[in-house]
Amino acid sequence: MDVRIPAGVGDGSRVRVSGEGEHGVGGAASGDLYLRVRLASHPVFERKGRDLYAKVPVLVTTAVLGGEAEVQTLAGKPARLRIPSMTQNGQVFRLKGFGMPAVGKTNERGDLYARVDVQMPTQLSSEERAHYEALAKLSGGAANSAA
Repeated sequence: MDVRIPAGVGDGSRVRVSGEGEHGVGGAASGDLYLRVRLASHPVFERKGRDLYAKVPVLVTTAVLGGEAEVQTLAGKPARLRIPSMTQNGQVFRLKGFGMPAVGKTNERGDLYARVDVQMPTQLSSEERAHYEALAKLSGGAANSAA
């Protein structure tokens, strides 16, 4: 049997399937079948009501200097998020209307909260290392010469 689950239904919600329950007594019509919805976890989004939460990877240079990052959405097409200069790791930005739809009201949606996950480099070229060392000297920090 195919059952249509309305968009935006939350964990634990009940969905009624008319006429698919137990057969009626003495030839009466069948009753209704009630399904309890259990939502599986999503690899990208965490859901709280109609709002969604997601981590957004941002390069350290973008966090410091500013720029843009792509945020995955439920629609599949990424949204562009403007990252202001000096954005801190863990900072949260709200993307209004990119959350879950309200049940029965597809034009009414929650929000998507994007938490910045600053990505540190895992390797540096000799030129990049020289730039970081120069930056450390400018900011008064001591560059670690052990590598």
